[in-house]
Amino acid sequence: PTGIVDYELVRVGDRRVVSVVASHGPFDGAAAEVNAKLPVVEGRFGLALGAGWQKYAFEYGNSEIDLSLSLAAQWRPVDGVEIIPFWDRYAVRSAEAAPLVFVDGPHLPPRFRRGRFFGQDWTDGENVGVNYGVVATAAPAPGWTLKGGLFRSVFESDRSFVDLYLDTDPAGVADHLIIADPPQRFASTSGELRLSRAFGAGRLRHTVHLVARGRDQQRRYGGSDVADFGEAVVGVPVDLPEPAFTFGPLTHDKVSQWTGAVAYQGRWGERLEVSGGVQRTRYRKTVEAPAAAPQEGRDDAWLYNLAGAWHAGPRLAVYGGYATGLEEGGVAPENAVNKSAAPPAIRTKQWDAGLRYALTPELKVVAGVFDVRKPYYNLDEADLYRELGEQRHRGVEMSLSGRIAEGLSVVAGAVLMRPRVSGEEVDAGRIGKIPGGQVKRLLIVGVDYRIPAVPRLSVNATLTSVGEREASRDNRLQIPARNVLDLGARYRFTVAGAPATLRVSVGNVFDKYGFRTNGSGVFTPLAQRRFSVSLAADF
Repeated sequence: PTGIVDYELVRVGDRRVVSVVASHGPFDGAAAEVNAKLPVVEGRFGLALGAGWQKYAFEYGNSEIDLSLSLAAQWRPVDGVEIIPFWDRYAVRSAEAAPLVFVDGPHLPPRFRRGRFFGQDWTDGENVGVNYGVVATAAPAPGWTLKGGLFRSVFESDRSFVDLYLDTDPAGVADHLIIADPPQRFASTSGELRLSRAFGAGRLRHTVHLVARGRDQQRRYGGSDVADFGEAVVGVPVDLPEPAFTFGPLTHDKVSQWTGAVAYQGRWGERLEVSGGVQRTRYRKTVEAPAAAPQEGRDDAWLYNLAGAWHAGPRLAVYGGYATGLEEGGVAPENAVNKSAAPPAIRTKQWDAGLRYALTPELKVVAGVFDVRKPYYNLDEADLYRELGEQRHRGVEMSLSGRIAEGLSVVAGAVLMRPRVSGEEVDAGRIGKIPGGQVKRLLIVGVDYRIPAVPRLSVNATLTSVGEREASRDNRLQIPARNVLDLGARYRFTVAGAPATLRVSVGNVFDKYGFRTNGSGVFTPLAQRRFSVSLAADF
């Protein structure tokens, strides 16, 4: 329910593969990408290379240019040892600042023409990000595995702008401000070392992990200057002169965190799986703001998790789990008086339980319930981003995936959630009991049909249904529910003996108009009808 992202480094293998992707759309966007897996010494050493150029075009009519390069090596100096160093760099150029619209009362912004950029050409942002490190695995003895990783990430913004339309009235008249930021920097060094021991006999298998991890993070932000351009009308382009911005001193913050953990995974026969762990983490954060005394936040926490799964039969499995965590609480949004400030880490709790049932060998359904609790951060009445209470998300999630019939596949998911906020701010009536921007009902259904008469051709459709959501912190404004349909087709063929795929798609087929929002109360338009085509081949 809180979201999981799983990244995996490319494995080179023993076969050379060069992948080429070219695309056009949506709008006037375009992209070209080349990736290669190059075995150098069979079974011992290989290289993975990647390069890409993308022009992203958005519903506002704004665009940006992205350039990316990546390199990874896969080295097995001896049996049982693998070392993967990696490096990647991405650069963003000409990132036009999209106007951000906020309203002055319980009403939505007026409709305006999508695709016509009404920002300023001189608000082009530029930034560069670099990630590099090494991951290594060794098996020093039977049953023993040692894994380690060391990582460095640096993000530097040379120039950036925020284009704000504040207190927009029903007619679209707003207070127009543009915020300019001097160069900003984010850097993080982190690492982990894990020793695992697997043992067991017969149908009993056990694995114990000992883990040590740490990170050092530093941010340099702030120093912004604001230009007030008076009244403006949302959606109406007006060329404004670029002012001479004067920047102030920066805020520095530093985070250090060290964690030691022990974890267990066990499988008892074919029916029961259990896992659990406990960790002790030491968290320190220091913030040094201009003309203010340094502030320090600290937390020494015991965190734990426990989960299990029971395979009741070949078609049914049930699961359950509980976990506590310590995570970053996000950063203050663009319209906050403490813009870009990051509060100390927050404690979280989550439990979930459910089942997986195989309707057929190729069609499975998963259904579960969840309860997630964490501190609630948002803007108060003075537009200060701070802790306002506790938020709790309870709900049901379901999914259906697999083949329904010959040539027909489906991937469908639904979340029904009851988000709530509690605390003094809610009791005093200063904020509503439902957090802003949260989706209470989300349904996504995707189907793909491979045409029997033309087996290389398949058509697909995706329906996204979003329920009504709160659009203001006092719960007096809601965004109506909406349904959006996307269509597409794929044609598989060969070019120069290599497998290739041509894909065409149409997003928002019926050109539905609407708005999106988040916890800060900003409104952005739903992307209009759009077309795209892409060609991919593996040589």
